[in-house]
Amino acid sequence: MLMQRIWTAVALLFIIIGSLYVSNEAFLVIMAIGFGITLGEWLLIAKCSKSVAFVSGTALAALCSAMVCNQIVPDGQWFKLVLGAVSLLWLAVLIVCILKRHVGFGLPRAVNIGCAYAITPIAWLCLAWLIQTGGWALMLSVFMVVWLADVCAYFAGRAFGKRKMAPAISPKKTWAGAVGAVVCVFGAALAARAFLPADVVYTSILFDRIGLVGAFVVVFLLVAVSIAGDLFESALKRQADIKDSSNLLPGHGGFFDRLDAALAVLPVAVATLVWF
Repeated sequence: MLMQRIWTAVALLFIIIGSLYVSNEAFLVIMAIGFGITLGEWLLIAKCSKSVAFVSGTALAALCSAMVCNQIVPDGQWFKLVLGAVSLLWLAVLIVCILKRHVGFGLPRAVNIGCAYAITPIAWLCLAWLIQTGGWALMLSVFMVVWLADVCAYFAGRAFGKRKMAPAISPKKTWAGAVGAVVCVFGAALAARAFLPADVVYTSILFDRIGLVGAFVVVFLLVAVSIAGDLFESALKRQADIKDSSNLLPGHGGFFDRLDAALAVLPVAVATLVWF
């Protein structure tokens, strides 16, 4: 299993780096396919038919790719309002995850499907906005928040975790892991501020705009919604009585399993840049 995870990760890294080497547009098209697959997996979890999932995922990938080819950048007041609405949605999900951590929760099928159709495309639009507005470095710095939070939470939880965070949703997550994630991400943000160009790193831009305290609050919020995204997918999979969203990524599950936290972090991160 470990070797499967490693080889799959290497293959994905090769594809991502290779597409970025070609162009930002090539990367966005690759990611459009990934987000299209994510939508399809989510719809299958929500008990939609395979044909509906396939058509919906393909349509999303095609539409996003067409936006890239026509150099359409999400912008304007409508984009701000959508970001605000989706960010509030993820805050609501975070609150539900906290309140229902001991009993678990599920979603009505219609709400589940509606969330899939709303959240997945918006997350890709935010990805496109980041790379088209600030380049690959800004985009990568946002993903680093997701990756660092996940990795640091895992190791902090294994080392110090005793109190379960959400035993009815994801029994392996601990409060120590969450604290470790916040500390590590904010520590990395301070290091990036000291050693990397400030205008291409997401957290450094926050430091310049809203100061140290404000940046810490946002980092705390991003780590929290990152965990909420993970817990949200875990709750949906428990409701559907499945372990992974698919087996397309050996050792990792499916694309939804890999992008669950990013679906939450991307809109909230972009909202902080657009609104502040």
